[in-house]
Amino acid sequence: MRGRIVWAAAYVAGLNLAAWFSLETPAELLTWDHMVQVDKFQHLVTFLIATLVAIPLLGRWISAGILAIVLMNAGLVIEMLQAFDPSRNADVADFVFDQAGVALGWLLAIPFRRWLERMREAGSAPLRGG
Repeated sequence: MRGRIVWAAAYVAGLNLAAWFSLETPAELLTWDHMVQVDKFQHLVTFLIATLVAIPLLGRWISAGILAIVLMNAGLVIEMLQAFDPSRNADVADFVFDQAGVALGWLLAIPFRRWLERMREAGSAPLRGG
């Protein structure tokens, strides 16, 4: 278990490094004033909700950790695609807040999944898989 956590942490660190070098964010966007904008909160909440929906919905077939990594990759892909749209900007800070939303959603999903498993065992689960 400990080795898996180390590998996952190394992967997330590598993903951040790839984002940092791939998404050239101007220095003026890396200021505290830019980081506390509503846009960042929207990124965090969007990925939090996506994680809270994905883990209970798909968690019987795919581990929560794998789902979290897939969602983190989705955040990076979205930011990289924005680099090709002249009306958008690819921002490392957006990606960081995407990751924070996934991490928070993953942590909040742990007790929720336990509750769902107890409900399934009792036969009254709101989400029954086939």
